[in-house]
Amino acid sequence: MCIETKYEYIYYTIINTSQLGPATREEWFNDGFTWNEAINYVEHLFKTSQDKSVNNYRVDYAQWCDDIDSWISTQERHKSIPIFVQYQDNQPIKTMGEGELFVLYEDNLDDEYEDEEDAYSTGPDEDNYDGLASADGRI
Repeated sequence: MCIETKYEYIYYTIINTSQLGPATREEWFNDGFTWNEAINYVEHLFKTSQDKSVNNYRVDYAQWCDDIDSWISTQERHKSIPIFVQYQDNQPIKTMGEGELFVLYEDNLDDEYEDEEDAYSTGPDEDNYDGLASADGRI
């Protein structure tokens, strides 16, 4: 039995570039803060993280958020469940306050089908013509 949910998941992370060390700011934000540089920085953090479960996250969009709790509530009202994603273990989980908000998605391009025939299969096995009966009448 499966419990269906009417909610979608939305992944996010928060950084505060003002709290970054001087060497990091110089390397990534040498011309001052821009959202493109911030997105590149966050994507780099996910790509190079020791935690392999976050290596496929990419930034969908970024914005300044002065009330993270309100943003989370808005997402929940629109049937999205915000899930915080850490790029390292010591990153604090922020659900309140303010910071640079990065909304993420999973880039699963590395998980493409090895056999392209399987990628386009939409029906029952070729050897089994009665797909519904073979699944014990369940879809």
